[in-house]
Amino acid sequence: MNSNLFHNILNLVAGIIGVLILTDWTALGFSTTTAAQIAAGTLIAQNVIKLTINVTRDGLTGLIKAQPPVKE
Repeated sequence: MNSNLFHNILNLVAGIIGVLILTDWTALGFSTTTAAQIAAGTLIAQNVIKLTINVTRDGLTGLIKAQPPVKE
């Protein structure tokens, strides 16, 4: 498995884990349901933005191609 594919799988897993553990936003006056929806929406938006940047930069097939060497 190449590192770019692994990086993108980790992005997806991080989003799923984040949704599952949720931040307790009920202290801010939100109901449990609303807090869960806000937290989940925020985490999903973050991952969508990251994946969109990757697709814009490298194209859809770039999500699974080998990572090029770092230029110094």
